[in-house]
Amino acid sequence: MALKSPAFRRKFPLLVTGGLLALQPLATSYVVAAEQFDCQVSASGGWDCKPKTAANLPPRPVHPGAAAASTGAEAPGEVAATEADKPMLVTEAKGRGLKSRSEDYSHLDWVPREKLTAAQLAETGPYCGGAYIEPTRPGMNDSTPKDESPTYINAKVSKYQQEQQIATLAGDVVMRQGSMQAEADEANLYQAENRGELKGNVKIRDNGSLVVGDEAQIQLDTGEARVDNAEYVMHKSHIRGNALYAKRAENAIIRLKDGTYTTCEPGSNAWQLKGNNITLNPATGFGTATNVTLRVKDFPVFYTPYIYFPIDDRRQSGFLPPSFSSSSDTGFMLVTPYYFNLAPNYDATLYPRYMAKRGMLMEGEFRYLTKSSEGQFGGGFLSDQDDDRKKQTDYKKDRWMINWQHKGGLDERLMTEVDYTDISDPFYFQDLETDQIGVQSRDILNQRGTLTYRGDSYTARLNVHAYEMATISQITPYDKLPQVTFNGMLPFHPGGFDLSYETEAVRFERDLLNDTVRNKDGFLDTTAGPNGRRLDENVFGIARSNGTRLNVAPAISLPMQASYGFVTPKLKYVYTHYDLDLDGKGKQDLIDNPGRNELYGDFKSNQNRDIPVFSVDSGLYFDRNTQLFGTNYRQTLEPRLFYLYVPYKDQTDIPLFDTGENTFNYSSLFRDNRFSGTDRIGDENKLSLGVTNRWIEDNGFQRQRFSIGQAFYFKDRKVQLPGIDYRTREDSKSDVSPYALEYEYAFNRDWRFNSDFNWDPDSRSTRSGSAMFHYQPEDNPNKVVNLGYRYRNDLITYDSQTGNWKVGGGDYGTPGTPNYIKDYYKIQQHDFSVIWPIVPQWSVIGRWQHDYNRNRTLEAMGGFEYDNCCWKLRLINRYWIDYDDFSQAVPQNEKGDHGIFLQIVLKGLGGVVGNKVESFLDQGIQGYRTREEQAY
Repeated sequence: MALKSPAFRRKFPLLVTGGLLALQPLATSYVVAAEQFDCQVSASGGWDCKPKTAANLPPRPVHPGAAAASTGAEAPGEVAATEADKPMLVTEAKGRGLKSRSEDYSHLDWVPREKLTAAQLAETGPYCGGAYIEPTRPGMNDSTPKDESPTYINAKVSKYQQEQQIATLAGDVVMRQGSMQAEADEANLYQAENRGELKGNVKIRDNGSLVVGDEAQIQLDTGEARVDNAEYVMHKSHIRGNALYAKRAENAIIRLKDGTYTTCEPGSNAWQLKGNNITLNPATGFGTATNVTLRVKDFPVFYTPYIYFPIDDRRQSGFLPPSFSSSSDTGFMLVTPYYFNLAPNYDATLYPRYMAKRGMLMEGEFRYLTKSSEGQFGGGFLSDQDDDRKKQTDYKKDRWMINWQHKGGLDERLMTEVDYTDISDPFYFQDLETDQIGVQSRDILNQRGTLTYRGDSYTARLNVHAYEMATISQITPYDKLPQVTFNGMLPFHPGGFDLSYETEAVRFERDLLNDTVRNKDGFLDTTAGPNGRRLDENVFGIARSNGTRLNVAPAISLPMQASYGFVTPKLKYVYTHYDLDLDGKGKQDLIDNPGRNELYGDFKSNQNRDIPVFSVDSGLYFDRNTQLFGTNYRQTLEPRLFYLYVPYKDQTDIPLFDTGENTFNYSSLFRDNRFSGTDRIGDENKLSLGVTNRWIEDNGFQRQRFSIGQAFYFKDRKVQLPGIDYRTREDSKSDVSPYALEYEYAFNRDWRFNSDFNWDPDSRSTRSGSAMFHYQPEDNPNKVVNLGYRYRNDLITYDSQTGNWKVGGGDYGTPGTPNYIKDYYKIQQHDFSVIWPIVPQWSVIGRWQHDYNRNRTLEAMGGFEYDNCCWKLRLINRYWIDYDDFSQAVPQNEKGDHGIFLQIVLKGLGGVVGNKVESFLDQGIQGYRTREEQAY
């Protein structure tokens, strides 16, 4: 039976052992002409080496060491010259590249920026002086297994000493097997000892990595190697470093003695890690180091006995970069995340968060991804050492949070979704920060699970939706336990008619709190009313009802469409049934205040409501080809006419479960209900007229869009929210709606302007308006400018202090009370933000958001960013309005806060400090995330 191939190692050994065996046919005691050999494993297990065709070989170059190598003698002064030419040690370079090896660092494959191709420039950072470009060479993309690859050897001169079993190569020695290649000035291969020596300008390449040194010792039977005075480069990761010596294990792991690690350019030393022992594992994509010092500009700034860091973009278990911060709520805070790469489709992260004022908060998250689902579990626990809130109602010393987010499909039609968060107390997010993905700080947290089935022409959904309060300054909302909906369209269309339907059955439940509230000092909180009562106690009469709602809304429509326009008459019939129950306080409210029933309603346990809704929607489409400033456009004119008739039906006795009034804008001209939700269906007899004009370029780019419209009313709108009398509300009696305008203009793909404007002709005043200017070039996303203004004085708001709905800007509280603020809900503010490069590598960052209604700054920040090829720094001074529930009155919980934030990012290590900077820049500056995602 045929013998198997020798069990050589897969990485480097075949390269050198193959070279040794290839030289055996040249066993002579004299120098021979340079030849190249191809070697393959023979059927018997030995080596079969054949010389390459040597036709038309050029004259052999004269090698200065040839004569000396053949005679063993050294010329006078040669030793002194060798010492003078010997490269300096890496210990003398303080972590920088050895310029003595090449003036332009070409020995590290460094190519200056001006010599990079357009494709290479696109992958290079904007502030990098060049890039590591692996030179094209034979076999660099060879994926053939090493034990099946031939070995190629090339040198200017060669010699083999039969008795000593030593092969000597000299002059541009190159040995290659598969994708691996070794280069040196000279090489000695010792067959008896199974080792080799490489001398002079040693380079070892494999799979995007390069190790350079003066000498190398190689163990031929295992493939282990040691390179002295070593420098290394990983091209794709922009990583380089050096060491007294680098050891390459048989499994390709590189170990550095007194080594360095950095992503800075060869001549730069902005930052580096320096450790006694550094290990780089290309198989896992991560490295480790012991006794590590982080050095900035050669000065030590941080020490750790152990660190785990990435050397490419693969995931791997280990510590993530720590973050430091300080705030009045937590004191000094240190977060040292640990990442668990459990499998390709699921992982976990642990966030130990030490807070000087509060103790150790342990948070963690588990993420998963399957063929049909994705999601995460998370949680946190803290035994709080801070006693600031211990006298405040609802506070808990043991603080915890759990959450689950999930999206998935049981099959191609059945979908599941979960969004569940629960916390120990309503102050959890106000006092503590969280790093968990998908968890947001909100006043009201979702606890929702949904099952959806999508048929060919219908959608069925089962929803269970509860809420958890993360504040004490809002009314408890209704839970939907459960909600079932079935919506769709019949699959047949007789005579072109569409037959659609909407159905819903839902149970609304909430437990209104009736205890007292104490503030942080232990005193009764009287901001919501006398005796420290809860805000929930302000809920009046039938608004305290729980109940079941069944709603059915079939519709028939006849869409008639043509290339020049459309007409769609539609008739919808809405039937709603309520089964209600009212608590004792609500019943007593109705007895004690009989005069309020006209506006706030009377209690009826069973109610039915049926309302027909008739509408006709129509529009025309005109277009023409035109030119403007030398550019071809398709200009359109799109008039639209919408008629709506809804008869009046008294709905005062129906409580509001999930309904509010929509704000007015251009889109509301063409809605069939001015209320959101089902508990109110607005009576209407109106005709809405709108027109849209577009300018579209030949490539489909919309240069501008302008829309204007108005509604004409033929009767007053009597249906209102509880407590609002249409007879005293001017816009409910008006014959016309405000003029509604929308405008969009794109100067080009970099400049955009959006605005809307609603003007009331009766009061001759502006109801609402906004204008937003955004600039961010596609070819330079580092430039960001946002300028906007918002005005709105027509909000319909619910005042939790009084339990009443209010029209217009709306005051907070009632005149004469301590918490009264006029026009509290009126919006009148500007927002300006900018990120702009001022000189190369330096950018300014700023934002100013000002509230003109209350003459206060909502947020102001300013600072700068320095960015270069290997690190980034941001220093920002920020003022903002913070919210902390120390009472039930929202204005009293608003307080100004100030901080100076420093963020340092070492590229290749991640953020060292200041991760919070990312969050408020992302939330406050439109275009920031796009800028960061496209950054180097």
